[in-house]
Amino acid sequence: MDSAESLFSTKGFNGTSMNDIVKESGLSKGAIYGHFESKERLFLSLWERQTVVGIGQLRQMFSPDETAVDKLLKVAEMTMASSCDCPPEVGRMQLEFMVAASRMKALEPDMQKRYETIHTFINEIFEEGVENGEFRKDLDSDALTSILFASLDGLGVHYATLGIEFDAKRLQDTLMKVVLEGILA
Repeated sequence: MDSAESLFSTKGFNGTSMNDIVKESGLSKGAIYGHFESKERLFLSLWERQTVVGIGQLRQMFSPDETAVDKLLKVAEMTMASSCDCPPEVGRMQLEFMVAASRMKALEPDMQKRYETIHTFINEIFEEGVENGEFRKDLDSDALTSILFASLDGLGVHYATLGIEFDAKRLQDTLMKVVLEGILA
């Protein structure tokens, strides 16, 4: 998996073949295909690992006395850091994969599971904020989760694909200011 991750990040998803992964890893095709039926499944496994590790790291960063606002700001900061503090090739690789995977019905349940894992994690923070009185009671946490998730992902896509420099911290701060101004109790 480490060899595949290295190749994907340097050559992109479309530019990496299973033969490249075999050569880089030193494993046989049979050994790799014994665990992953396709390059897409291998990539999805890497992406899922990254998601689980990232959410785990965030949960560990949260202290018991932190507010929902504090947690949302950490989510935004970590998401922007993983999208914009890395080479743009990494974001393009993920985008290439998402486009390829969207055409493969067999991957749809796994893609939805990954989305739901992240969505649930963020949604829980919004619901915590409603429960503890930080956020307005009429908050549609599910819709807001989708909007925040899409906004953060969209900023990462812009960074990866447009080839322009932008101040990720300023954009992150502005996005969170707009979100929080709309939901604070």
